[in-house]
Amino acid sequence: MKAKKMFLVMVVVLSMVAVFAVAAHAGGWYTCTVNMAGAGWGTHCYIKLSDTAATPAFENRWFVPLDSQKKEMLATALTAMTNNMNVLVYIDATTQYSIIRAIYLSP
Repeated sequence: MKAKKMFLVMVVVLSMVAVFAVAAHAGGWYTCTVNMAGAGWGTHCYIKLSDTAATPAFENRWFVPLDSQKKEMLATALTAMTNNMNVLVYIDATTQYSIIRAIYLSP
């Protein structure tokens, strides 16, 4: 009986840890500096971003634009770099090579 209770407690604790770990990497809107941007291997484009928040969620991390809008997103990133502007991006997650769903110039 005691072993069953201990097993159940461990399953609940591990489940909670897994849920919080996924939530910590959840996507959202971020104001960023574009560090680098350009065409990569094959037909892919890559944009290197740094979060500008007081406590950044990420720094110098590569992201991949949505395939259907990669040219437009690359143009926005290059414009931000040229004009020393920030961008407002919606990304799936803060992990390396996550997908950029939207990108806008931010004054």
